[in-house]
Amino acid sequence: MGSSSAARAAELREILARALVAYHVEDDPIMPDAEYDGLYDELVELERRHPELVTPDSPTRRVGAPLSDRFQKVRHLSPMGSLEKVTTEESIVKWAEDVRKRLGSDEPVAYVVEPKIDGLAVNLTYEDGVFVRGATRGDGIQGEDVTPNLRTIGAIPLRMLGDDPPAVAEVRGEVYLPLSGFRELNERLAGTTQKLAPNPRNAAAGSLRQKNSAITAERPLSTWIYGTGHTEGVVFGGQFEMLQWLRERGFRTNPYAERLETIEEVAIACREWETRRIELDYEIDGIVIKVDSLDQQRRLGALHSCPRWARAFKWAPMTAQTRLLEILIRVGRTGALNPWALLEPVEVGGVTVSRATLHNEEDINRKEIREGDLVIVQRAGDVIPQVVGPAGPHQPGTKRFRMPKKCPLCGVDVVKPEGEVMHRCPNRACPSRGLETLNNWVMAAADIEGVGEQSIRRFWDLGLVRSLPELYRLTEEQLLELEGFGEISAGNTIRSIEASKQVPFSRVLFGLNIPKVGWIMAQNLARHFGTVDRLQDATQEEIQEIDGFGPDRAELIVEWFADEQNRALVQELRELGLRFEAGEEERPVEGPLTGSSYAITGTLENSTRDEARAALEALGAKVSDSVSGKTTGLIVGEEPGQSKVTKAQRAGVPTLSEADLDALLRS
Repeated sequence: MGSSSAARAAELREILARALVAYHVEDDPIMPDAEYDGLYDELVELERRHPELVTPDSPTRRVGAPLSDRFQKVRHLSPMGSLEKVTTEESIVKWAEDVRKRLGSDEPVAYVVEPKIDGLAVNLTYEDGVFVRGATRGDGIQGEDVTPNLRTIGAIPLRMLGDDPPAVAEVRGEVYLPLSGFRELNERLAGTTQKLAPNPRNAAAGSLRQKNSAITAERPLSTWIYGTGHTEGVVFGGQFEMLQWLRERGFRTNPYAERLETIEEVAIACREWETRRIELDYEIDGIVIKVDSLDQQRRLGALHSCPRWARAFKWAPMTAQTRLLEILIRVGRTGALNPWALLEPVEVGGVTVSRATLHNEEDINRKEIREGDLVIVQRAGDVIPQVVGPAGPHQPGTKRFRMPKKCPLCGVDVVKPEGEVMHRCPNRACPSRGLETLNNWVMAAADIEGVGEQSIRRFWDLGLVRSLPELYRLTEEQLLELEGFGEISAGNTIRSIEASKQVPFSRVLFGLNIPKVGWIMAQNLARHFGTVDRLQDATQEEIQEIDGFGPDRAELIVEWFADEQNRALVQELRELGLRFEAGEEERPVEGPLTGSSYAITGTLENSTRDEARAALEALGAKVSDSVSGKTTGLIVGEEPGQSKVTKAQRAGVPTLSEADLDALLRS
């Protein structure tokens, strides 16, 4: 062992110890999760190669961090271990092979998988079914007594359901803040001198560790319960059986937990959840995998407080810190000025990010985002990066952002319509209108294979394509004159453009750049009117009959179709062969629910929202993204959007559970 290895191990222990205190005790992280994981993995590898470097205070030999002196210490009845992480399917299979080797190769092994909540681990102690104490995980042996704060969380039962409760039971889970609640919290903090919460996990930790439980009660905290610790008077055969027992006793267990028979099924589930997690209203950073049989768990045991019978499959973190270099403006297809952030490149969720969304001037200044500052970047919905807020104090000399007074493309004075948050260029001849409309058409509406923003920009700059009709008049001969196009690529491009004429009527409407007509609204218009002739002759009152179309949106649609240039555009595209009549898939379905309209909010247990939508529409119902007085019912799943629920209550719209939905579909 060289002195350099010993020195590096000592340095890593000190850095990681400080980071743990900042993260767990002070609720003020000093480094991104990805940086911490990298340093931690380096120390693990050093200690693996040089076991003599291992010390009792190494971060690899404990869970959590030292306790805050703000709360009393409480000892857990049984230790709360940590899970060793894996990051590849190969490492999942390797772990499973080790499990089978230790148990005996012929012994069948089943697994339980469930989403790994990015929250704060807690231990709830019940005596004769009554909640008597709650604590954070702390160092795994003892935690902080936060009983008064935990009592404010409605998802935690103060008394277990059912008869004959166990004499003593430790119930374990994660306290977390829903994404909707996280956004609301930061909106409130933005108007104060307090720092914004960098992520939902830290917001949950800060909320739970308030000295004043009244503040905790104001935060929409919730829990997912994943298991038990020490219990007296109850015995389980397996992990999945334990979850069912907890659910029956009134605890909130994750509906996506499932028992799988093979490790191949486990690997598939981990892969699928990396994309499915955007469906959830809470953050997950991986999947927890456990051997189901408790007997097998006992025989497998643990190594350094990490159970051999469980692993945490983790994805790359979805937030990071970087510097905001500049705030730039892009003029959208409706004339809206959209600010965006140019960033020092940083890896977020396995993707290198150099630009991010900033929404509007009001939002930027509410969040105190300034050029030159270190900022927190998050991949919203795992796809679109956005700047959450500053990662520390403002740099000297930074200034609040101001929207430019003139359009950066055409120089016309910018306007901000009353009641709107967006600034707009009022010039209908502004280059942005044509260019952004074309980009929206090829990338979203028609989704033309092989033609993207780069191609459109090139065609635009050369003067070949400045409108949708010109795109459909483009010829192979014109493309062959351009560098980079040969006979095959030119032919493929023209064939792709020609094939896009068959996109459904609703997609054509979406691509026409009608104000406030997005994809869902375009579908509803296509279904309701059936043809563009009926739509362009419709009155404001007729459009308002469609659920989700208020007077303002209806008026904008009428005005758009009243414009002679827009009517000429529709006629020209029709003559070029595009579809302006709804196909069979877009025509209203006649069925037992014809005339009814529903909206859906939250996560459904037995189906996705798209599947529920399709089932309702197959029976003739309309499904809208918004709630109005015309809505027949609001279907409410887990972690619903509070604004929709509140609007339904005010409008007298009935709310339906998922069980109500199932009964409706069956009947």
